[in-house]
Amino acid sequence: MFEYVASGLSFLRVRFAESHKSPTADRLNNMWSLLRGKYDHEFSFLYNAFIEKEFGDFFYNVYRGKGVKQIYADSGGLQMITLGKTITPQLKQDVYTNQGKYSDCAMTFDEIPVSLVGSRSARSDTSSKYFDREKFEWCARESGRNVRDQIETFIKLGSEAKPMFIAQGADCDTYVRWVELALEEIPKELHERIGGVAMGAVALGTGALEDCKRAFYYSQLPLAQNNHHLHLLGVGSVSRLVPILAMKESGAYHPDIWISYDSTTHTSGVQMGRYYGPNFEWVAPGRDFGPDYIAINADIRRIVTDYIVDDRFFHEAMNVPVRAYQRKHNGEFLPPIEAFSAFFVASTTNFMQHVDTVSKDFMQIQHFMNDKEVSAMKAFCEVKTMGDFMHWEKEVGSYLASSPVRDGLPATLPEDF
Repeated sequence: MFEYVASGLSFLRVRFAESHKSPTADRLNNMWSLLRGKYDHEFSFLYNAFIEKEFGDFFYNVYRGKGVKQIYADSGGLQMITLGKTITPQLKQDVYTNQGKYSDCAMTFDEIPVSLVGSRSARSDTSSKYFDREKFEWCARESGRNVRDQIETFIKLGSEAKPMFIAQGADCDTYVRWVELALEEIPKELHERIGGVAMGAVALGTGALEDCKRAFYYSQLPLAQNNHHLHLLGVGSVSRLVPILAMKESGAYHPDIWISYDSTTHTSGVQMGRYYGPNFEWVAPGRDFGPDYIAINADIRRIVTDYIVDDRFFHEAMNVPVRAYQRKHNGEFLPPIEAFSAFFVASTTNFMQHVDTVSKDFMQIQHFMNDKEVSAMKAFCEVKTMGDFMHWEKEVGSYLASSPVRDGLPATLPEDF
């Protein structure tokens, strides 16, 4: 029912050519395959078809169907903007071609119905943005045209890849309207080629209350009636999944729903020194050898049973650059690569178990939420209809942290506007 989609694979050092050639590739596939079918989860990879386009070939042809179930490909639209590039039709076409050749699920170019209040804005800063209703329809229709072009490219390539439709909005009505407008731009005979729906948050907000809104709004979308794949963008904590688990609990979602979520949290944890432990808490071992490395290595051996190295060797492999390790150990390549993947697999296994635990016993949320949050989420488990949701939002929605995007341009503008 769940699919963990790992992104940020550079943290696992897959850029090295040796990582996608035997015998290293065989060893990595065997390790990653331990995550498949574990704790009601499947396991897949995501790469960026713009800045990581070279990943597509070996992800699809070396790892797919072995270490990982399937390949997701991001569009790279955000990175294009960050790099100051103009997103031209040719840039889009290049991305579609790469996605069609090397992915099963492909993220779309979605236009953003948000404008800035001032001249500067951080990505996570909701106060400097507002939902722009004047450009809403154009954004929705252009996003639909992007999906249409993407599908048509896949068909020309003879590809089975399917786009992940990204919905945007500021409330339930606008999310529904976004889908309606976008679908009008896609010929009806192509609708079945849509792989799933991802609920964007850029025009709604980023708080726990906004997560609950998106979780419920999904159940009201026209696409959700026939397409039962819901994808969550950038989710690496159990708390972010709780609203989705609540909707599953309430019966608001179709019983056959497939929930995928992408994350760099555990891949980056390998490089940043963060391990998700068996007690569902993060451990930060640092650079120096000590008890944390001993405990982590023991936990890895419990999960990756054929990874057997002593604690000192494990510490060295985790803290020496690959090429430096090769120079020191007569050209050996595998040990540091193997250590990183073992660390990642065990950490992610613990995380999947935590998700599965809450999925099977929802009240486990009391271990990481305060009493008011638990009350609000317990009540959210009873929400199934729009009437239920409106009552829930009025009565207990305020118990949850909220960081909404402003609806419309404010009357008073900042000095730098």
